[in-house]
Amino acid sequence: MIYEDMGRRLIDTDSGLVDRAIFADQAIYDKEMAEVFEKSWLFVGHESQIPDKGDYFLSQLGREPVVVTRDAKDEVNVLLNICTHRGMPVCRYDRGNAKLFTCPYHGWTFANNGDLTGVPLRAEGYGAQLDRSKWGLIKARVARYYGSIWATFDEAAPSFEDFLGDMAFWLREFMMAPDGEDDGLEVVDGILKCEIPSNWKFGAENAAGDLYHDVSHKSVQRVGLALTKLRGRHTWDADPAKFKLLNITFPAGGHAVRGNLYENPGRDYQSQWAADPEVDAYFRDAHYARQKRLGEKERLLNRGGIVFPNFVYNAANRTSITSWIPRGPSRTEVWKWIFVPKKAPQAVKDAMRNYLLRYTGPAGMVEQDDFENWGSAQVGANSILARRLPMNYQLRLGDHARWAWPERWIGEGALVDEGVSEHAQRIFYDRWAEMMSGTPQAFRQEAAE
Repeated sequence: MIYEDMGRRLIDTDSGLVDRAIFADQAIYDKEMAEVFEKSWLFVGHESQIPDKGDYFLSQLGREPVVVTRDAKDEVNVLLNICTHRGMPVCRYDRGNAKLFTCPYHGWTFANNGDLTGVPLRAEGYGAQLDRSKWGLIKARVARYYGSIWATFDEAAPSFEDFLGDMAFWLREFMMAPDGEDDGLEVVDGILKCEIPSNWKFGAENAAGDLYHDVSHKSVQRVGLALTKLRGRHTWDADPAKFKLLNITFPAGGHAVRGNLYENPGRDYQSQWAADPEVDAYFRDAHYARQKRLGEKERLLNRGGIVFPNFVYNAANRTSITSWIPRGPSRTEVWKWIFVPKKAPQAVKDAMRNYLLRYTGPAGMVEQDDFENWGSAQVGANSILARRLPMNYQLRLGDHARWAWPERWIGEGALVDEGVSEHAQRIFYDRWAEMMSGTPQAFRQEAAE
């Protein structure tokens, strides 16, 4: 089935209705790979994965396999991991250190910056006429942002800075150490990977602003997964300081975040690690150092969000990044990077790693609930009868959200709603529809006015 102007037909953010076909239809999936994923900047990894010259690791850029390298000039490259001769992957190890990649089929050899350096039988077979400069590995445009690495193969895409827009403030804040120092995180070695029977958008929209599915996590709440062990599963559950719970969205790019904005600056440190004095002392010192470093903006607690379309981060002691990699209308690979503070003592890194592994990832107590939800939602998306009704995203539909409210430094392009709503999901699908159809939808038109 080929849809014309499919964005307008399938998404109606004015009424908060979304056609279930966008989660299950093969033609829609193929079009969104071309119109959304191949035209967006996508996260591929973190610089701490390649600290030395010659280091590399394998990653994904949408559907495309790539190898991320740090070359002899200390430049970071994102290269299509496909030999330009017969299309074989030239790198087959998840990570390592190499100056050259050699195709195992015919032996074409490429430098770690992508240049073609060696071709068997070049002199006699090609009469020395083969121009190696035209046959190097295909290179992506690369952007580095406070340790994170982004790439796109689309030469017509806007700059990374324009793509990110006002979301830049929040992504930078996430990449800070607990004491507020820029570029303060490093990856725990290895990437957690699993596959789930779900469309990629279910996980992505959840991170945009789904704050009312706690019924799914009741069992986890009961075991006291929160570091406080007092109640709930989040560190802020036991914080007596008053705050606004905000859904902050950026219609221009489709990005969204969730955050607590405390009424007053200088709130007291809430002990989360009392059972381990060394770890507790680190976070206590970091809490007050952050207040001094960030000033007024320390009132903000960044809880997590999404850079459109498929980059999701969790913040506030759950420092991790998830990439939702589509493998079909009802299949998604989930890749997760776990982070710890770069300059923290080893005891702190160990404690955070242990906490995050039991919280999130394929064996984590919380994410198993979510994977079950999204796999089950896919059953409803695949049902022909269920498609008689669209998905409902009408929670708090109306004029609740306001621009740049309640602080201008949140971002001039921020449309903000307080409390529980589906405001952020509507923005997410508004941007998806705009990219699919090329036609600005409701929120983008409102922003332009």
